[in-house]
Amino acid sequence: MTTHATRQSTCPPAAPARIPRPRTSSLPREPASLTPALPPAFEAFCALNRDSYLDYARAHLPPTQAHRLVCSVLGELAVGWCDIVSNPNPPARAWALLRTRVQTAAPAPITLDACPAQQYDALVLHCRLGYTSAAAAAVMGLDASKVRYLVLSATTARRQAVRHLSPRPAASHAA
Repeated sequence: MTTHATRQSTCPPAAPARIPRPRTSSLPREPASLTPALPPAFEAFCALNRDSYLDYARAHLPPTQAHRLVCSVLGELAVGWCDIVSNPNPPARAWALLRTRVQTAAPAPITLDACPAQQYDALVLHCRLGYTSAAAAAVMGLDASKVRYLVLSATTARRQAVRHLSPRPAASHAA
């Protein structure tokens, strides 16, 4: 009979427990950037409208403030992009947001206060910034015939007032 001591000496020692290490080459690579990708349709929308939005904002605001405002509007549009594209007229909805933000930052001059919003915008784009009716219509989400009507039905005084529109002076304190 073997004793306990002999059994221990004849049995090989137990190997220490090993935790398998994952191979680094088999792990998925981390993305280079954690910045979310924007939908291609939104990027195309921005490429088509960014300059026009900046032109309109600069007609009312100093360049730096106009740039910040347009960046903010495009950010809002990016966040709500699904709602925007589910709208029957996405360009008109986006334009309404821009118009509201610009109007809040720089209200229309008193001489143009009574001018309907669409007519005012059509006059600014066409008469002040030199956009064709078709280009202004595309940015505003309207038919070109509607923009032509809005411009032609405006009084001469309104057309002249818009032509002399200039950005309000920059605020004296930094925001």
